[in-house]
Amino acid sequence: MSQVERHTRLPIFILAGAVAVVMHRLFLGESLFWGLPALQFFPWRLYGFELIRDLTLPFWNPYNGAGAPLLANYQSAFFYPLNWVGLIPVSAAALALIMSAAAVVHLVLAGWGMWRLGVRIGLRPLGAGTAGIAFGMSAYLFARLHTFPIISAAAWLPWLLWALYGLLTVRRVRDGGWTALFVALLLLAGHAQTAWYTLLLAGLFAVWTAARIPPLDTSGLRLIGYRDTIWRRSAPLLATAGCVLIGIGAASAQLLPTAELLMQSGRADGVESSFALNYSYAPARALNLIAPNIFGTPADGSYYTEGAYFEDAVYVGIIPLFLALSAVLTALRRRQHEQRPVFLRYVPLALGVVLIGFVFALGRYTPIFPFLYDYIPTFDMFQAPVRWHLWTVTGLCILAGIGASLWERSFKALRRARLGLAASAGAGAVLVVTSFFVQDRAPTLPTLTQALIVMFIVVALLCALIIAQPEADSPRRPRWSALVLLVVASDLAAAAWGLNPTVPSAFYEPLTDINADAGRGYWSEAREREIKFDLLFRFDDYRIAADGWAAVRQSGLPNLNLLDRTYLLNNFDPLLPAPYLTYVNLIETSENPRKLLRAASVDRAFDLGELMAAPRAWLVDAICWHVDESALIAALTDPVWNPDMTAHALGDGGCPQPSEGRVGEIRRLTDSASRLVIELEANRDAWLIVADSDYPGWTAMVDSQPAYIYRANLAFRAVQVPAGVHTVEFAYRPWWTLAGAFVSAVSLLGILIIFRIKPAIGRY
Repeated sequence: MSQVERHTRLPIFILAGAVAVVMHRLFLGESLFWGLPALQFFPWRLYGFELIRDLTLPFWNPYNGAGAPLLANYQSAFFYPLNWVGLIPVSAAALALIMSAAAVVHLVLAGWGMWRLGVRIGLRPLGAGTAGIAFGMSAYLFARLHTFPIISAAAWLPWLLWALYGLLTVRRVRDGGWTALFVALLLLAGHAQTAWYTLLLAGLFAVWTAARIPPLDTSGLRLIGYRDTIWRRSAPLLATAGCVLIGIGAASAQLLPTAELLMQSGRADGVESSFALNYSYAPARALNLIAPNIFGTPADGSYYTEGAYFEDAVYVGIIPLFLALSAVLTALRRRQHEQRPVFLRYVPLALGVVLIGFVFALGRYTPIFPFLYDYIPTFDMFQAPVRWHLWTVTGLCILAGIGASLWERSFKALRRARLGLAASAGAGAVLVVTSFFVQDRAPTLPTLTQALIVMFIVVALLCALIIAQPEADSPRRPRWSALVLLVVASDLAAAAWGLNPTVPSAFYEPLTDINADAGRGYWSEAREREIKFDLLFRFDDYRIAADGWAAVRQSGLPNLNLLDRTYLLNNFDPLLPAPYLTYVNLIETSENPRKLLRAASVDRAFDLGELMAAPRAWLVDAICWHVDESALIAALTDPVWNPDMTAHALGDGGCPQPSEGRVGEIRRLTDSASRLVIELEANRDAWLIVADSDYPGWTAMVDSQPAYIYRANLAFRAVQVPAGVHTVEFAYRPWWTLAGAFVSAVSLLGILIIFRIKPAIGRY
């Protein structure tokens, strides 16, 4: 009987049940909401999948940022298979509910993968179950659930390690196919930072496994008579690299457009150090490892420190933390033991992963990360060093599984557990009594006291479990193991309670009182930040936005406008084209930005009062050419500039004066996502100015004849038109469409071939 068949799937059912209890409001028809689901993921995906259902690829979002790439937006993740539930032809409310459920399923998927990894590396049933539940319900994942791409990507981390272990030890060809498939899913999930950290961890795991774990047969036993050589150790690593490359190729349809957007964005040369070191892990936050709410929780408004709770969350449970420490101590004691389990060889790796992740997460609080930012590539590409805690949490969960697998009854453990139980009960009682006297002394003391009381309760439960632990061969052992898993899941469920507010799914339905024909609006940076973070989505109290969800929906914040198909110059997106960013910065720093707003077709600025109606396209007969961007910017900020009569662009040609009289008129403008058709009449040779983003991939036709698109007014489009009546058609035809589809198709075919080379032998 194989190792998996000796394990039951009870841990997965416990995990799924605990997740369902915490997220029970989804069963009442509510959807995820707080922060990014409302402001990014659902608007993007509801709109994009609506286009797909209409047989139109979601290349372009015309409603935000004067038009912006949509499919190239990595976090939209339209190619990610588990997001394809968006293809179901139902109402926006129903679709939001289905997509919320799909996001929650990734927590179970993550824990299931860690359980499978534990089984495959030889952990006993309690060990594999503890690791799976601790990872799937870890605060790192649960507190970040509203950041869908992080959860989607992190869920594939243990599955990738599972496949690598099989490929490098049993050396099954099919595990190469799983490796390639999981790499593709990881890269399609939509979070580059998590994907990169996962690939680095997977590489370290692969090298360690190839160097430290001998080849095994299909039942997990060491091969007899196997003669080891350097080539036999390195060949599987080469095969692994090839499978990873195939997985990358399978994701090319997404990676190519995203790479183009990255090169066009303000992040092309990395990010500023202040941004890269944002959300560093303050050393005092390490207390979160033993008490997740020791600084309060935004679930009930008790969070009393600065920063974002979800970024600092690392709790994996008191019992898994204790077991992780136990695994390290046991490995030290048995390092010379001849019959020690093979999985103990992963203790140094897991401990190293924990330490690296923790130190890197400290960010600006040590000189290490700033040094890496300055001298090591990729460290300047992302913000939030705290996200290195993905390594910390993964390593702790693996160590916890190892510790649980070695958890044995002993007289010394019983004696210590009895003392611990008495001490925990006494400390908890003292804190309960103390809490009645400190409520009015300081507002934070009750929160701190409550967190410590909960911690001592869990410690007491741990001690009670140690006291009640039966012998390994006792018939009561399975029931005791199930009780341990239930306590672990309950502890983590209590820590996760309220961290992901939900609202009625009708939130995502289009508003009925919106003027869809209104022009383009604009939120100033200060006003948007005030409304978004100071008034609605406050990091210290999630209840404010959840209770006032109707006000949030009416606010018109970016990118809620996408739900109603209204236009905003704002675009709440991690990657934004550099010319767009420069233009918005001009607006923000100008003393009188009205002309810049008009040139961007903005007629609704939410803190500037009423503006004149601003056309989206118009005709001028003069363009001023400038030799460099600084001269161009100076012209755009010149108080005498009239955007209705003159446009500015880079190039040679001087600055001709505009002619007197009317240049012409725009008769009709038809916008259909990736296609814009303008019918016009020009009284003389003129320039058509369109206040839409100039971006690679856009082509222009004037009366079915190709025309060159010039970049006008720093960020927008201009096309020459002769006198007369004309039809100008802009179409977005990116170069990567066929290239990405071809590479992905060939790579997917390669994965299928790998799966067909040799059938799976045995089960893991």
